[in-house]
Amino acid sequence: PVVCSSRSEQEGGAPLRVTRRRRTMGQGLSFDLTQDELEDLQRGCSSKFSQTEIQILYKRFLKLDNQKRGFISGEELLAIPEFSLNPLAQRLVSVFENVNFKDFLQILSAFSPKATKEEKLRFMFNFHDVDGDGYISRLDLEHVVRQRVGASLDESEMDRLLTRVMEESGSKQERLNFETFCACFLEEGDFSLDVDIPSDDEL
Repeated sequence: PVVCSSRSEQEGGAPLRVTRRRRTMGQGLSFDLTQDELEDLQRGCSSKFSQTEIQILYKRFLKLDNQKRGFISGEELLAIPEFSLNPLAQRLVSVFENVNFKDFLQILSAFSPKATKEEKLRFMFNFHDVDGDGYISRLDLEHVVRQRVGASLDESEMDRLLTRVMEESGSKQERLNFETFCACFLEEGDFSLDVDIPSDDEL
């Protein structure tokens, strides 16, 4: 079997073992997940995806992993047209690159319809917390907004935008912790983060 290590393993979890089997009728090699592996992966994503969805996502992951290294590189992510055309592509790359399938699935779980609002907000918070210090600072916000709008805002316009965001959040320290960030969405209607899982026939 091929063993893919992960962040989860470093925290005490078991490594993900992927069994390589040969397809029949000259179709080449295929990587299949055993039932035990499927159950482990489903537990790892808190059952946000069914076992069928996990199998489909795994096939997509293998297609993206062109070098067959057990993880997706930034270059492979940017080779996806829909990904590379996203104005936040570079930030998305920093979230998804160099993670194995188990970590990939855990990240995607925030996009599942079964994910709670808090879980979705946690993903959004971490996405905007560029330096990973547990706070969203003006610099973090500027980094993400600048990727989104490019040069369409000059420095004074950007400064006014960031000031308004901080004022409306009620933050007095010009940075948001997770609790303050969530409070910005208390009066908002339902929102969604969605992942499009293709059918087996589309792979």
